[in-house]
Amino acid sequence: MIIQKKRAEYRLLTVFVILLAAAVVVTGCGKKEAAQEEKQTAVGEKKEAGGHHGGHEGEHGGHEGEEPGVVTLPPEKQKSSGIEVKKVALEDAAVPLSATAVIEMNMDRSAKISPRVTGKAVRIIASQGDRVKTGQTLAYLDSVELDQTWADYLKAQGKVELAGTNLQREETLFEKKVSPEKDVLKAKQELGEAEADLNLAKERFRLLGVNVSQFEATRGNGSHPLIPVTTPVGGVVIEKTVTQGEMVNSEKALFTVADLSTLWVVIDIYEKDISRLRRGTGVKVSVAAFPEKTFKGKISYISDVVDEKTRTEKARVTIDNSSGLLKPGMFATVLTEATSGGTERLIAVPEEAILIDGTKRKVFIQIAPDKFKMREIEAGRTLGGRLEVISGLKEGEMVAVKGAFILKSELKKGELVDEHGHGK
Repeated sequence: MIIQKKRAEYRLLTVFVILLAAAVVVTGCGKKEAAQEEKQTAVGEKKEAGGHHGGHEGEHGGHEGEEPGVVTLPPEKQKSSGIEVKKVALEDAAVPLSATAVIEMNMDRSAKISPRVTGKAVRIIASQGDRVKTGQTLAYLDSVELDQTWADYLKAQGKVELAGTNLQREETLFEKKVSPEKDVLKAKQELGEAEADLNLAKERFRLLGVNVSQFEATRGNGSHPLIPVTTPVGGVVIEKTVTQGEMVNSEKALFTVADLSTLWVVIDIYEKDISRLRRGTGVKVSVAAFPEKTFKGKISYISDVVDEKTRTEKARVTIDNSSGLLKPGMFATVLTEATSGGTERLIAVPEEAILIDGTKRKVFIQIAPDKFKMREIEAGRTLGGRLEVISGLKEGEMVAVKGAFILKSELKKGELVDEHGHGK
């Protein structure tokens, strides 16, 4: 009985173990299938998402159209818009002469103003920076010489009046046959001498710069004229070196006045380039202060002497400065139109083909019959309406020589459309 009972318990235990193992297997398979199903679902979602993303990318690419800086324009529209292209090639170009220069005052229109005599500055009218006209008084001086001249003038005036009165009296007496004719003649002689002394005093005033007749018409009692210091040219007071009450003499320049509406540009020309210059040769002047501007002029003078130390010769350009932008003392670069003996092989394009973007220079290259790409270049010298290209262009490339601004406008339109599309 005991043995049978144990056998029954053994069978029951075996069945339990088998059932437990089966349950474990079934559970494991369910988890595996769930994991596979989850994995498949994730992959499907990823693929679907990828498909949508690809569709967006395709839509985005179609919206943008081309890579940045590229313009698409059909050939017929290029023709109607006046766009012209030309193949880039090396060419023989007459290279203008470039030289350094310094801007100076036009010495033909400037003046250093000194007093005519030693005296005391009693009134200062002009200040540095003032604009003055020709003949305008800048200061007034008083001097011992002026006082003496004034005394002599008054004395001569008194003699003229007295001699004139005496002559009238003698003429009356002569008419009445009271006095002889010789007394009349003597009175006339005395009047002539008095008038000569008065004229001499007036001349001395003129040499001092004083218009005594004008002064007498406006003078007050007990006053005497002052010596005016006037400017012989109109312009700007560049320098003032006199102060109120200072004693000055003719060796000291009290003021410097210059007409800056025209200036001199003094160029240093190397000996080897002298033969390329002529009077009347046109030049373009540029300065660091205004790199975007050029000032035109012509060579008005070429020195006849070469500096032994620098082996250079001075040339001078008279340039219009009515804008007031140029200042004496500025350094400048001068590009002359002289071409003799200055031929080089280089790449150049018309100035209208180049677009200015700040400090950058750009052109449009034709990369297909209906496509243009904007490219930055490095520009060099100006060659009479054309611009040398140092880098950025190669032989054989097609560059838009006309209509660059139209291509730029088309490019801007595309960028605006692209931004509007992104905004949506």
